[in-house]
Amino acid sequence: MNNFSKILVLFFSFYVINHAEAARPMLTDDARIVDPKSCQLESWVRDSKHVTEYWALPACNVSENLEVTIGGSLESESGHSSFANELYQMKSIIQPIAVNQTGFSIVLGNGRDPKRTMNRAIQDWFLNVPMSYPYNDRLVIHTNLGVTHLTDEHKEKLNWGLSSEYNYNERVDLISEVFNQSSNSTFFQFGLRYWLIKNRAQIDTTYMNSFNRFGEDQSFSVGLRLLSLPLLP
Repeated sequence: MNNFSKILVLFFSFYVINHAEAARPMLTDDARIVDPKSCQLESWVRDSKHVTEYWALPACNVSENLEVTIGGSLESESGHSSFANELYQMKSIIQPIAVNQTGFSIVLGNGRDPKRTMNRAIQDWFLNVPMSYPYNDRLVIHTNLGVTHLTDEHKEKLNWGLSSEYNYNERVDLISEVFNQSSNSTFFQFGLRYWLIKNRAQIDTTYMNSFNRFGEDQSFSVGLRLLSLPLLP
């Protein structure tokens, strides 16, 4: 193993292959979706220097291989609250992750970022290709490469991410990532997840900061993730 591989193993982490979903609040996605006809709710609170964000992202696999997510956030700043980010997304698996097999998926969606534009009619389209490489039975490394069309600026920006989750034990997963989502700053984030009920209810906490504005862009998050049994017709 070369030095670069050793650094990757030490810095990045992942959870068991048979349930390898890169849940929010991580920004780097993976090559998995929820079970057919099942749903999940990912919710979290992110507190930064100036703003507190309250996120909710419900998603359902409406067929055998099409996960649909519709959600957004409420932001509180200086005592005032308002609905903020909006997200509409579809995700499908191209090649499932398996032992000795890299998984691929494709994500298409749009959304609005009020921190960039206050025009509610402007929706930015994005395309993302998540890939998941099973390093061993505990560690899987995820990479993302995609593009966002900035509607009001009439241009495209590159998105990328590198992350992982490490199955520390049957209840605890260690998580970390570096990413850039159409901005001038590259961010890092790390934390852990804990299964309250295995494969059904999970809590998490993370710390995030940017390399470009270290300290100014730092934030903390606490989240809850709920997964259902098959319930759709």
